Amino acid sequence: MNSRTGTISSLLAMREQGNDTFTPFSGEPEVHIWTQTLPIREDQLQTAAAMDFDAMTLEEHERMARISITSRLQAHCWMISRVFLRRVLAHYMQLQARDIRFEYGTSGKPYLVGGPQFSLSHTNGLCVLAIASSNNELGVDVEWVRPLLREQAIIQRFLTEEERDHVLEAICSGGGSSSLLWKVLTSKEAWIKASGQSLCGQWRNLNTIQAIRNHEQLLEWAGQKYVLQSLKMGKSYSASLCVTGREIPLIRWMNVDNHIQSYEGIGN
Repeated sequence: MNSRTGTISSLLAMREQGNDTFTPFSGEPEVHIWTQTLPIREDQLQTAAAMDFDAMTLEEHERMARISITSRLQAHCWMISRVFLRRVLAHYMQLQARDIRFEYGTSGKPYLVGGPQFSLSHTNGLCVLAIASSNNELGVDVEWVRPLLREQAIIQRFLTEEERDHVLEAICSGGGSSSLLWKVLTSKEAWIKASGQSLCGQWRNLNTIQAIRNHEQLLEWAGQKYVLQSLKMGKSYSASLCVTGREIPLIRWMNVDNHIQSYEGIGN
């Protein structure tokens, strides 16, 4: 099985075999993390193109066609991410993937009527899906860690004073400033997503430094509590998860072979 399409293919096989043994949640507050690898070069698109297109709607096919005008690679990555999202959500809701119907909030954030809260993020080579056991809003963000051409400008424009001092201190000491900066940026983006995008534009006001430096996961904005934590995706990626509320959820890493790969607590 090709590792870049394995998650979707295995989910499809489970559906065809009538595998109904999957128990989504244990009853405790938890977040499931699913991952799907994506093609990173155009010579990998032949396998990606063989994916099942039936799960997508006409509008999704049209969107993929529009994206492909400028980049076939981006179009196929979007398609794989979308099919992956539909397949996993269908597994929770005991529906066919093509029967999943997304609604959209005022900020454009998708949600399911009667379904679980979820958040999707993708970057170079990887897609991450977070699904909550509660009705609490959540946000996940993953980024491919790489040097930034305008690193200083980004630090000045998007970071709070405390965050800037922390990152600049790492730069001066030569201690992995790029990975630390990406950790700050993914934390902010996950926080914005969990807020339903209401915090969009508040980059310089959202201070993640307590969660990053002091391992205090509980944050607050305008009377709303948030739990912010890092996700371990390997040295090539930085990922963060944010959930509304004050209770720290258990993280369950999911795979399609045995449903649960591992448990973990906070990954700061």
